[in-house]
Amino acid sequence: MEFTLNPSTGGTDDGAAEGFGFPDYSEAGASELLGLMGEADLLRRRAEGYLVGLVVRYGELEGPGAAATVCHQFGISAYRARRLAKTAESLTAMPQILGAVQDGNISADQGALVAESHKRAPMSEQDQKELLDLGGWQGHDEFKKTVAAREDQRRADDGMGRAERQRARRSFKVFDSSGGMVVLHAELDQVSGERVKIAVSALSAKMLGDDIAFDPIRTFEQRNADALVALITQQPAETANAAAEGTSGGGTPNEVAAVAPDCGIRPQKTVLVISADYDGIEGQLKNAGLIDGTPIELDELRRLACDAQIVPMIFAADGQPLYMGRAQRAPTKAQKLALYRRDRGCVGCGIRPQVCDGHHIQPWDHNGPTDMSNLVLLCPKCHRKVHKHGHILERNSATGRNRLLPPPRPSPT
Repeated sequence: MEFTLNPSTGGTDDGAAEGFGFPDYSEAGASELLGLMGEADLLRRRAEGYLVGLVVRYGELEGPGAAATVCHQFGISAYRARRLAKTAESLTAMPQILGAVQDGNISADQGALVAESHKRAPMSEQDQKELLDLGGWQGHDEFKKTVAAREDQRRADDGMGRAERQRARRSFKVFDSSGGMVVLHAELDQVSGERVKIAVSALSAKMLGDDIAFDPIRTFEQRNADALVALITQQPAETANAAAEGTSGGGTPNEVAAVAPDCGIRPQKTVLVISADYDGIEGQLKNAGLIDGTPIELDELRRLACDAQIVPMIFAADGQPLYMGRAQRAPTKAQKLALYRRDRGCVGCGIRPQVCDGHHIQPWDHNGPTDMSNLVLLCPKCHRKVHKHGHILERNSATGRNRLLPPPRPSPT
């Protein structure tokens, strides 16, 4: 059975789901589901593009403020409504990008990234075309870094570095939500933001270790929230049993509230991993960046080097560093750092590298070496997919990147 969407008629040839023009996917295999998801995503992007076009036209008639108000009435959050109206207003001056959004060639979010970058550093028609070509196949996060790098190139001679521009735009807001919760919204430069993420991630991971002995275990989001509060207020982080009893590791709630600012929780010392290429001919560092590939300026690298421990990593010409052979099974600390730089997260789901393990593609107990060419980063969930559910790793020979694929379907008999 062939599973396809037919957006032109709103139906399919294979039995539409009741009330909609979409096929029943209950018997679809993994490959068919991937195909349907790709087609559904294209429809989503085209619908978003059509909505952007409507907002553009409505804004021309009634003003951008009115467009945001109308969008909010459709069940869109106030923030999303304002952003949609702002994107539509910006794209009126960029017909090439607006057309690509309306056609579904790039998403509305990608169009917003281009429009915001254009406002900060105007780009030519050719610049826009090159970004459109890249946006067609890059994911949102990768495209965001591409847009930032291209903006740096355009602003190379403005006398102000990217780090300075980002710091000039830093902000922090605290407000009450309609549901009675307190919302914290911060925008930080890349380096400051990375430090915050590392600090929260480290304390959240410690909380998970404390929680394992207790039931129920906090969710990932709850641990992150508790870690952020502990870091900001310098209060001891609660374990699960202490939280259930209303205390922080013993004592009454009143005693906890009366803890002095110097309560034993010190500011988290973060380990910021920076990578850079060394040009042996010119004798200088180039292409500095954070572990996820976000570029930083060499001036910022020099400033950080004054207040950091330097961990050198040596890479071969093909980018494969630190071969250990079968001298040991577990990757070394240096190899883990190198994996962070190369894979930038779990190759299966993309989650942050700090929560991942080094996985042997050819198993260690089947003579697999502990070499970078035989190691990939996998989070615990994706690790189980490999060992328990038969998922496989495939390397792209052109890019050298790995990806996780579902197990092969059995051949029909």
